Amino acid sequence: MIKYRFLLIVFFTTFNSTIAQIRTNNTTSATIGGRSAFLDASANLFTNSQSIGKGIAFPRTNLTLFNFNPNNGNGGNFPTAFDGFIVYNTVTGNTPNNGSGIGNQEVTPGFYYFSNPDPGFGSPTSGGEWKPLGSAGSPKIHITENTPTETNLVTANTATEKVISITGTADGITTHIDLGTTVLPKDTVINFRKAIICDNTGNQVLVATGSYDSATNKFVTGNGMMNYLLPAANDYKVELYFTSN
Repeated sequence: MIKYRFLLIVFFTTFNSTIAQIRTNNTTSATIGGRSAFLDASANLFTNSQSIGKGIAFPRTNLTLFNFNPNNGNGGNFPTAFDGFIVYNTVTGNTPNNGSGIGNQEVTPGFYYFSNPDPGFGSPTSGGEWKPLGSAGSPKIHITENTPTETNLVTANTATEKVISITGTADGITTHIDLGTTVLPKDTVINFRKAIICDNTGNQVLVATGSYDSATNKFVTGNGMMNYLLPAANDYKVELYFTSN
């Protein structure tokens, strides 16, 4: 009787102190061994319900407080050192200086994935970055100086791709931005690749890949046949990618 009572106490204590980490709305079965996917969370194709098994509820994470535990791949448990790790961030702010990648990265609510440049067996996470997944969290591109200081990005054959930061003006009538020729001399841009356009707070508005006039430094704010008319209320900060030879 004493042994029976002891087992009951252990059972109820364990039950009350345990919080389930994985719950499902149907029976979980292990039937895809050896397949390409390790988990199949799709709905039953033969059900008539339109509300069962249609999505995955991700844990909500505060990336301004989050730290990796452990701070490396930890051998066989995390062989990719968390490269590709996905979370749903709930707050706006900066990641911690230490323990969560390179530190002090701006994040907003939405899905993020962790990009580790050294995803080896047991590698550290200190060099990784949190990057927005899809439409999650607008990337922050802070362009603070209206100076065409070139930064070499890629060298292919004899052409070196460059990126510069400069302020442009939209007139609110035509679908283009005028960078002018005062700060950026005409004919500097030989082959235009893209322009990342941000508002005056540094938040990305759009990426333009349309035509570019190197004589006037005016470019179309759009992609292909789809042009976008920007309001003329403020100047825009532009990160310009091009080759000059």
